Amino acid sequence: MGARGGRSPALRATTLLVYVFLYAPIAVLVAFSFNRSRLSARWLGFTTEWYRSLWHNELIFNSLSNSLAVAVIVTLISVVFGTLTALGLARGRVKGRALVDGLIYLPLVIPEIVVAVALVIFFSLVRIRLSLTTIVIAHVTFCISYAIIVVGARLASADPSMEEAALDLGANERQAFLRVTLPIAAPAVLSAALLVFTTSFDDYLITSFVAGVKSTTLPLEIYSMLKRGITPEINAVSAAILLATIPLVYIAERLERGAMRVRTGLGIAGAVFLLMAVPLAGRGWRAGSGVPQLNIYCWSTYISPRVIHGFEQEYHCKVNYDLYDSNEALLAKLQGGNVDYDIVVPSDYMVQILSQQQLLAPLDKRKLPNVWANADRRFLGLPFDPANEYSVPYAWGTTGVAYRSDLVRGPVDSWDVFFDPRYSGHILLLDDMREAFGMALKKLGYSLNSTNPEEIRRARDLLLRQKPLVKGYNSSNFEEDLMAADAWIAQAYNGNLTFAIRDEPRIRYVIPKEGCTISVDSAAIPRNAPHKALALEFLNYFHRPEVNAKFINDCGFNSPNRFSASQVEPWIRDEPAIFPAPASLIHCEFMRDLGPVTALYDRYWTEIKAQ
Repeated sequence: MGARGGRSPALRATTLLVYVFLYAPIAVLVAFSFNRSRLSARWLGFTTEWYRSLWHNELIFNSLSNSLAVAVIVTLISVVFGTLTALGLARGRVKGRALVDGLIYLPLVIPEIVVAVALVIFFSLVRIRLSLTTIVIAHVTFCISYAIIVVGARLASADPSMEEAALDLGANERQAFLRVTLPIAAPAVLSAALLVFTTSFDDYLITSFVAGVKSTTLPLEIYSMLKRGITPEINAVSAAILLATIPLVYIAERLERGAMRVRTGLGIAGAVFLLMAVPLAGRGWRAGSGVPQLNIYCWSTYISPRVIHGFEQEYHCKVNYDLYDSNEALLAKLQGGNVDYDIVVPSDYMVQILSQQQLLAPLDKRKLPNVWANADRRFLGLPFDPANEYSVPYAWGTTGVAYRSDLVRGPVDSWDVFFDPRYSGHILLLDDMREAFGMALKKLGYSLNSTNPEEIRRARDLLLRQKPLVKGYNSSNFEEDLMAADAWIAQAYNGNLTFAIRDEPRIRYVIPKEGCTISVDSAAIPRNAPHKALALEFLNYFHRPEVNAKFINDCGFNSPNRFSASQVEPWIRDEPAIFPAPASLIHCEFMRDLGPVTALYDRYWTEIKAQ
């Protein structure tokens, strides 16, 4: 009898385990948002510092205001037109009803990536500039289906005789709708509004394809921050989002089941929205209208607030910056031809691709005296842009070996350590085809830019033999695994380790004797940039030694400026991971576009990952 009543101990235990499985990661995230350590690998004490730092993070607040604006507009449009559509479907017979229902459900079952690509192509064809408006249009395409389905289900279960009775008693159609039909549908309308709001507010994938200038939303900002690892700032903002969205989802679910009054739901939802808007109101609206605008599109790890603010004050302008998470995302945006960015920061090989596709504007070298006077000559005239016709160096780094000195024995100076069975299960490789193959090719004594099919095949075989030793492929937060000692050895980007090495001195970084990738991210001006003159001023300003030093201190990446080192903080300047000895770079290579042979790399990489 007890089991039938749902009081079975086994059933209770199973339910509890399910809830723990679902919500334990959330609890850990919230807890570590109060961790004193900058990296989340271990607990160093309680602090509210990261929540206070959010208040001064302009990127977070700009993206939050964008997310709120988009979500509110999408909610209004979707709920109004979704409710009217649901009402029309519920009131009469519709020819081809099965087809109509299929079209309503279609946006929800099509993979998001397909919807995103289709929208990008559509906006490009009709020459609509990517902006907050295109995000709103994209979100409405799938959010309106939620409104139609939720409200339609409520109207389908309503008694139509109540509206008929109102009409029989003298009410006109408008009065019957407002006084009878709408109150019946109100719980579903509010539930749909909350569901649409949270869906739009949280969307990442489709938004990343259709966002343009000044339209970075909070999910885009958080994901871009993750490229630097999971830090307490990310935990803090994620915890804040959870505190805002979980009550909205709960209210929507209660309203849909009829377990909450509409007035109560409105009151709670209103309080949540007010709490979300108060920080924006407290900071005021963004300044910048009426002054020249400079639009920068780059990696989140390359934004130094001190550099940006200094340029704004000196040149009396407003700098807007949006973020991407891969060179391919940058390429897709510029290929669309409907974005207004003034400066982009592609990696070396991508500069070559962009210039070949005529997506970059030639630089007026006369306007860049600081670049030619201060830039390290090693990073000028490189193969991807031999005459620096389209780009100037912005930041540089290497991809080498990071390891825990307390766990890895003996000298580490070679890629051989990645094939040592003593460290099986504690080895990380980058989740990057070119970098993984580059490591294997270098170990075999070949160029990491090899186009020889036999050499590439041997590199594949080597990676396949090594795979049983590998813990995983990780390009985003390998430093977290090193901090926590989950990984002992990792193929790593040196710039991502700057603050990890500061917080955990047992992490070491070396450039292997066989050589590795040396990379330069370069600043360039898109062909259709609307503010080319101001963009040139920024590039020249950035290469002042004192400005360059601020970038290094704030971001932890080295910059190819010969005279900035004296103003860099000593702990960074003395770290060989960031400032390596020139002799260690002798066998390093820049990546180059491999042309048609890239397809062979892709096929082999798929085989390796699938095994």
